[in-house]
Amino acid sequence: MVGKSFVAALVCAVALVGAAPLDRSAELVPIPVRPVNLAASAVAHRIVAVGDIHSDVKACVGVLKMAGLIDSKENWIGGTNTFISTAKNGDLVDRGSDTIAVYKLFQKLRPQAAAAGGEIINLLGNHEVMNMGGDLRYVTKEDIASFGGSSKRKAAWDVKSGWIGQFVSQNFKITHIQNGHTVFSHGDQHPDWAKLGVDTLNKMSYDNIMAGKFKEPIFKTPGPLWNRALAENEGGDKVTCADIETIKKYYGVKRLVSGHTAQDETGRILSRCNGSYMVIDTGISAYYGTHYSALEILEMTDGTQGVYAIYPSGKSPI
Repeated sequence: MVGKSFVAALVCAVALVGAAPLDRSAELVPIPVRPVNLAASAVAHRIVAVGDIHSDVKACVGVLKMAGLIDSKENWIGGTNTFISTAKNGDLVDRGSDTIAVYKLFQKLRPQAAAAGGEIINLLGNHEVMNMGGDLRYVTKEDIASFGGSSKRKAAWDVKSGWIGQFVSQNFKITHIQNGHTVFSHGDQHPDWAKLGVDTLNKMSYDNIMAGKFKEPIFKTPGPLWNRALAENEGGDKVTCADIETIKKYYGVKRLVSGHTAQDETGRILSRCNGSYMVIDTGISAYYGTHYSALEILEMTDGTQGVYAIYPSGKSPI
């Protein structure tokens, strides 16, 4: 039976606190999801993680509704769930035109989740760092126009005075460990960075951002924003799985979760090395084909975890 302390974790982009509800329900197409029977499980906590959104608010709303985290008025209904955005594993921004709407949505949802006993954890993506550092090569003309021009968009991303820049710099992490079992980052982890530890990585990232140093090594390959070595299996199965095991030992976790490397050809979460590593960027945004997905981790009362992929067609174990 699902316990009273059932918790769901949501990690995603954030919008302005106290912003008015964004009523776009007429634009949304209902996503059928088969009911999941959890009666046989003693679930203590639920974590949901979603990959890259890329300034597509319709896709963002759609996938959060699919995962049971928001209602038709885009308000938090996830209770004590935890939501992790590697976009939401980072990369809430670029390639689309809805940057303002996406960040305002999550500025609204973060305090709602906290008030319900849940949590939203936002992770930095390479595109957040690019925008804070003035690298706008993936920004669309439509997105610039939505801010009222390039200068106003640039001002919004200023880390000291801009509403998006301040929100991202003060709230987004480069790496997150969830309750000792799973490490999340936007890009792939690398042993040389993992051995420094999560606290060092987050402090190094924050210090460099606030100092305006956006071209430091931590923000380049093979840092945890840009690295794709594990997703692309660059060294072959033996080397990739060995690196994953090394990284797991440095962090003391059971699995690694990344976004960044779009799995838009399959539209499915990639799993390697017996579930030790997963890529959750399935191409959720319209730019990559609107392949909705979410990773669900159920923390059980016996200390184990159940890991599942959620798709519009239903839920399956990974």
